[in-house]
Amino acid sequence: MQLQASPEQALQRLDSNDWWAGAGSLAADTMADHPGVSEALWQPEVREFRALLIEIGETLQARGTANPGISSWLLAFHNWNASEV
Repeated sequence: MQLQASPEQALQRLDSNDWWAGAGSLAADTMADHPGVSEALWQPEVREFRALLIEIGETLQARGTANPGISSWLLAFHNWNASEV
């Protein structure tokens, strides 16, 4: 599904529990152990991934109908990235 072809459907999908609802969500995957790469390579990748999720989550919140899990994840992502976790 393309954002340009069906923006509302794409935004609904980005706002789904698959992305934001606890264990098993894409957001929770940012806590996974590194997949066989060095910690020095893995941590910057995870921080960049979190930054992308922050951008998506803040965009969804600005629309006013964000998934209830987003606010907790945004707080965690901001704190973790600021602490270089």
